[in-house]
Amino acid sequence: MRFTLPFLFISLFFGESLTAQQVLVSDEFQLRSDLDYEVIGELKGQVLVFRDLTNTFEVQGFDQNMRSSWTKEIELQKRSPEVLAINTLDEDFTVFFKHRISGATKLRANKYDASANVVDTSVIADLGSIFFNPDVTVARSEDRSKVLLYYVEKQKVLQVYVFDNKTMETLWTKSIEPDDFRWAEDIIHMTVDNMGRMHAVIEKDSYRARRNSSHFDVYQYPMEGGLLSLQEVNMEDPEEMAIYDLSFVYDNKNKRLSAGGFFYRRSSVKAEGYFFFTLADGGLRHKMTYHPFSEAFVESILGKEIRRNRGLEEIKIQEVVLRQDGGILIIGEEARNYQRRLASSSRLVYDGTARNITDFYYNDLFALCINPDGSPDWTTVMHKKQYSQDDFGAFSSFFLVKNPASLRVIFNDEIKYENTVSQYALFSSGRLDRTSLLSTANLNLRLRFRDAIQVAPNKMLVPSERRNRVRIAKIELD
Repeated sequence: MRFTLPFLFISLFFGESLTAQQVLVSDEFQLRSDLDYEVIGELKGQVLVFRDLTNTFEVQGFDQNMRSSWTKEIELQKRSPEVLAINTLDEDFTVFFKHRISGATKLRANKYDASANVVDTSVIADLGSIFFNPDVTVARSEDRSKVLLYYVEKQKVLQVYVFDNKTMETLWTKSIEPDDFRWAEDIIHMTVDNMGRMHAVIEKDSYRARRNSSHFDVYQYPMEGGLLSLQEVNMEDPEEMAIYDLSFVYDNKNKRLSAGGFFYRRSSVKAEGYFFFTLADGGLRHKMTYHPFSEAFVESILGKEIRRNRGLEEIKIQEVVLRQDGGILIIGEEARNYQRRLASSSRLVYDGTARNITDFYYNDLFALCINPDGSPDWTTVMHKKQYSQDDFGAFSSFFLVKNPASLRVIFNDEIKYENTVSQYALFSSGRLDRTSLLSTANLNLRLRFRDAIQVAPNKMLVPSERRNRVRIAKIELD
């Protein structure tokens, strides 16, 4: 199963010894006609992997020693099913997909046990004879019991469906036509809480869309009386301030929608500070606080050679972690890519052509801790440098291991075949400890931490791709 926490508490009493771990590596399988694969999780002592083989779908099982023990083909529908998402609960997993039958498009869910035997199936929605292929996006609740599916119809209407994965029933459907919605410009953020309520945020940026104000609209459904709620949230000074990046999460313990974001004033190229937003259930008023980046914080990332604090370029929010008391932790990362032309002298002689290559850089991480009242608690920077070419950054960035006592940021030191894996242990005071976890030199691993999943408080499953062969590493941290 995937391991989830209702909320995170960063303990002051987190132990100091963090370097011991156990690593079990699975038998390999080769990527032949695979369109995609996904680690499902660990169910009843077996690690399961879902494989999309173009015309068929398979589940491969590995035993407790990570030996390949069985493979089973699963049938979704005969006419070109498209898998949308896989959701794992305690003892089973569900495949969400769409397909066409008799001219109609349907959204479906098939539930399977730990041996990949189908135990239930459900039609989430019959979309009828629509003349386009809907781009369906899936969101899960924190406890993974509720699943939200949505798509945009005619570039102006949000079609939303919320499904109870435990009872295999559609809880509700809703068509929402947001005010002044511009499909190509507005950014949609969707969350669903453990009760099955939708919290939809439509981000409208004055600089990107050249409008009169920078704000976002919050739609919530169903609220009291089964009604749709709408809140318009403006920036503090819409004439000068705009949103640089924004990420939402629903706080099921404190019953409120929370968000962390970056803002800018002078130029959309650089973020100049961060903000904290909350909206309580049923509340008519929201809270938003703003904090510019300090010179010391910017200097710790860019170095002392900067002459003036003018913000940070090419940063993005990678995680928003809820604190138990209602505060949040924003984890950001420097991430950029550059495309350039690489001319081959031998080819230029004949046809004058050159090929494009893309460089991917994933560098320093940083954490911004914010108190429940919106005041800043602490900030810290986690230094790393990752560079790769033409791999979409698949082996870069990090994985965040959460348990009730700690946060651990785990990443590849370098993007190459022989590599060291490191971690930052993050303490409640903002103090960091960096340690080396393991070397992949003798393990033939090339780990994709961005696609890892956590299956226990100190255990994760990480896929490894090396020369078109895949293995799954089960890493248990001490």
